Amino acid sequence: MPQVTAEETFELAKLGRIWRVSHRWAMGAAATFHFGFVVGERDMIALSREYFTLSTALKVELFQASWSGGSVAKTINRRLEFKDQAPPIQWYQGVTPGALGESITGFDIESSGPNRVGKDGDKEPFIHTAMTSYVLRVTNTGASEQTFSFAADYRIKNPWEY
Repeated sequence: MPQVTAEETFELAKLGRIWRVSHRWAMGAAATFHFGFVVGERDMIALSREYFTLSTALKVELFQASWSGGSVAKTINRRLEFKDQAPPIQWYQGVTPGALGESITGFDIESSGPNRVGKDGDKEPFIHTAMTSYVLRVTNTGASEQTFSFAADYRIKNPWEY
C-alpha cells in the first residue's frame, strides 16, 4: 500500500500532483445523486473526502459500475498555478448509473441537525483500480429537501508505489 502521510500530501500538492473535485446541490427526501469517474492507466488514490448536508441523515455508497450522462464536476489542481490544466481523472456529477450491485464501501449517519463527515486521507485513503469505472451515490435519508456538498482530494499513484 502506498505511504500516505500529511507531509507527503503537502509535498505532492506543491508539485501539482493533487486535485480537488467538489460539488454542491439541493436534494429532496429519499432522493439520490450520483457521481461517476473512470480511472485511467494508473491507480487513483482518493485522499481526503468531505460530505456535508443540512439534512438530518445521509447515506454514501461507492460502487464499481458503469454510468452515463452527467456533467463535468468542478475539479482544480491544489497548486493554483496549475488550475487550468486538465485533471488526470475527470469526475462527472448527476450521472445515470448502470447496474450497481453491492456497494464496495460507504456509511450512514443520522443526527438531530446538520451532518458533516470528513474522511482523512492520511489515515483513510482508498486506492481505485486502473481502467475501472466507479459510481459514488449520495442519498438524502432525512425528512426534507436540503443542501448537500461533496469534495475529494485525489492523485494518481506514482510509478514506484505498489
